[in-house]
Amino acid sequence: MIPATVPTEAILDRGKLPHESRPVHAWDDEGEPLVLWRNDLRRARNIEGFKEVRERRQIVGVVPGGGWMTEWQDPDEGTSFADPVVAWAVYSDGEARAIDTDSAGEACLLFPSDKDRRTYHPGQIPAGTVARRRVAGHIERERLKYARSGKTSRPGPAYETGPAPTESEGRARSYT
Repeated sequence: MIPATVPTEAILDRGKLPHESRPVHAWDDEGEPLVLWRNDLRRARNIEGFKEVRERRQIVGVVPGGGWMTEWQDPDEGTSFADPVVAWAVYSDGEARAIDTDSAGEACLLFPSDKDRRTYHPGQIPAGTVARRRVAGHIERERLKYARSGKTSRPGPAYETGPAPTESEGRARSYT
């Protein structure tokens, strides 16, 4: 038996329920992953629903919040609340997740899939503002160009008909 030195997990398919993961504690002499199953170390392949083995994500570091904020909206009340991000948890795959505190002062990891919450830095432009300005400015330039050309039919939206800016033009232009 070879101890598992790299955090690895066995994924079990549970049908319509979310997949279950079990940590791999060791590898047998043939290289098969061994997991704890009903108080016994068993080959993952012999457990019903075994799907795959993959490297397990783990937190490898924590860094300060750096002035970031997290804001969530109460859909029932229509109000929003903001709290400072106290720290960032950095995972082995490079992802970073914000850490907030609840009303009791307990730390909790924030999930990016939470649709009622956004995380931002106070100096940040709200999401989508720059992109909307770029598209609106490009459409307006295309309309003026066609109006000056004397053509009777107007093209569709600029992002469908106009040429895309080159990489150097994109950096040199000011969209504000």
